[in-house]
Amino acid sequence: MNIGERGVIQLGAVPIRMLNELAYCERLYHLMHVQGLFESSADTVEGTFQHRRAELHQRPSDIGAGAWEEAPQSLYLGDEDLGIVGKLDAVRRKEDGTWEPLETKHANAPIDHVTFRVGEWVLEGGAWPNDQIQLCAQGLLLRANGFPSASGRIFYRGNRKTVRVVFSDHLIELTRTVIRRAHELEHEPMPLPLRQSNKCFRCSLNAICLPDETLHLLGSSDDGEDTETQKIREIVPRRDDLATVYVSGHGSKVGKSGWEMVIVHPDGERITLPMKDVRHISLFGNVQMSTQVLHECLGQGIFVSFLTAAGRLLGMAHPVNTKNVLVRQAQFRRFDVEDTRVHLARAIVRAKVLNQRTMLRRNACGIDKGVLKELKVAADRAVSAKDAETLLGIEGWAAKLYIRNFPTMLKVHGAPSGEVIMNGRNRRPPKDPVNALLSLAYSLLTREVYAAVAAVGLDPLLGFYHRIEPGRPALVLDLMEPFRPIIADSVVLRVFNTAEIQWSDFYIGPESCAVKDKARKTFFLAFERRMNEMVTHPVFGYRMSYRRILELEVRLLSRYLMGELPDYRPLVTR
Repeated sequence: MNIGERGVIQLGAVPIRMLNELAYCERLYHLMHVQGLFESSADTVEGTFQHRRAELHQRPSDIGAGAWEEAPQSLYLGDEDLGIVGKLDAVRRKEDGTWEPLETKHANAPIDHVTFRVGEWVLEGGAWPNDQIQLCAQGLLLRANGFPSASGRIFYRGNRKTVRVVFSDHLIELTRTVIRRAHELEHEPMPLPLRQSNKCFRCSLNAICLPDETLHLLGSSDDGEDTETQKIREIVPRRDDLATVYVSGHGSKVGKSGWEMVIVHPDGERITLPMKDVRHISLFGNVQMSTQVLHECLGQGIFVSFLTAAGRLLGMAHPVNTKNVLVRQAQFRRFDVEDTRVHLARAIVRAKVLNQRTMLRRNACGIDKGVLKELKVAADRAVSAKDAETLLGIEGWAAKLYIRNFPTMLKVHGAPSGEVIMNGRNRRPPKDPVNALLSLAYSLLTREVYAAVAAVGLDPLLGFYHRIEPGRPALVLDLMEPFRPIIADSVVLRVFNTAEIQWSDFYIGPESCAVKDKARKTFFLAFERRMNEMVTHPVFGYRMSYRRILELEVRLLSRYLMGELPDYRPLVTR
């Protein structure tokens, strides 16, 4: 990728595998090739492991057909005139002197010989049309590099079926049309989602694409049909089933053995976890991680966060931020406009105050109804605030009201008689058990939002509301504000009110308070329960986990910044 005249991004040759995605869905192609986004699914993970196993045996693929064993190793070919480049899993030379590309797919082949329609084109055969186009592109690359090619073969592992595809004039012209369209899309805005398409259910990027959600927020489709009244299909996975691993034992070591992560505690206890089942690793205090496992984490997109023993976030290791440079370009451009910054800040402050009000309304015992009314007034004032300074005043006033009444939601078991369980909000260091857990909860929430921001491709340091300082994740702090009450504060209330954590679980000194190791582990489990808890999204109406909701919020902001959505509305719980 390079920058051409007038700053237009030139992506160069199109990988032939991306032609498959384009033939399947133009929006999918734009997300994967132009924006550089990818998310693994069960199919893609299994396909990757099958390819790895095949390469280890120095065979193109495990297809179980003797004639294919003569195929040479993979070829990397490209052609400037065609404008495509890519890897051919294997090729073989036939007796008539022509060459056949051999492609292997994890899916099932069509059951019967069927007819497909691709735009204005009609394709027939026993292979899916997008697979035929990808294979034909491989044949065109062979021809361009001096290897005559008239056909190819696709082996579908799902139903163990091999399909021969003839490179007819019709298929070649369609493939060239797809290649031209691929280059056109490099310089066009992202296409709108498919409407009510069954393709979306099998797409590995449905949680990134958000087809029904996008059309719902736009309000109408290209043909003018109202989409707000259409039911939003539950395409996005409800929760992330991968694990967040907490390692907090002083002197613990994290290493790697084969495809597994190995945690060794100082007492000799050894725990192993498959790397493919991990999404995030949090290391607290004096914990060592080997270079080998860190490299594997970066290669697999597993985030690693480093925190002090007390739970303060120090930093995070994640893959080089090469994803979606276009959204960062839009972020820097849009956040340079004061009206945009103030507009987003109004929405964030309003959502935070309303969520604080909801927490008090649901959980407070004997609260003055006037407090709820004042918080509602503060939220309304935030909508009409003229600048960030005014919003800071409104947010600060609402925060004082909220914290002053926070103890009305608490029942701390084991507290000495007459002891003040919470004297306002204090930190660095916290001076009471409630503030100690609030600080820990906010650190964990910061970690979660940071990971979501980095995964989407936005710059965590450039925000629109919090002051920009070197090393300060301003955007992360902006986006987590509405979630402080409903995630972090909620966990703290739950562990105290259910007596999972009691007063005796803290070291309490004259000027500071710290959580004991056993209670901290209990709190980690409680925080994970909250992140995986299923709730109904107030806008889209389906249930999903809070961890999914955080990522969804960041993606909706990115779509607003890139101009696809007309507004960004932070989540307000009912």
